[in-house]
Amino acid sequence: MKRIKNLKDLQVNQSKTADHVVSQRLDESIPLQTEDWQKVEQILMRMTEFAPTSIINEVVSAIASYADDQAKRGYLLGQEDMVQEIAQRQRVA
Repeated sequence: MKRIKNLKDLQVNQSKTADHVVSQRLDESIPLQTEDWQKVEQILMRMTEFAPTSIINEVVSAIASYADDQAKRGYLLGQEDMVQEIAQRQRVA
């Protein structure tokens, strides 16, 4: 029973490590200053004139969380596609 628990702990730790590696890779590779993000910043600045700061902070946090999740999903999908492509090339060769 203890071995199974240790195996589960190892899998959880490996998953956390993999998530950290993906996050670090995305942080290093995705530009933060883009035209699209500048538009979002401008809209948020205009919204601060009418909405409380706490609501603006919630919106920014939700946008960042969503974008981070989508980037991770895209990265992982790209990795899966790359593995499939390599496997296909190995079968052909």
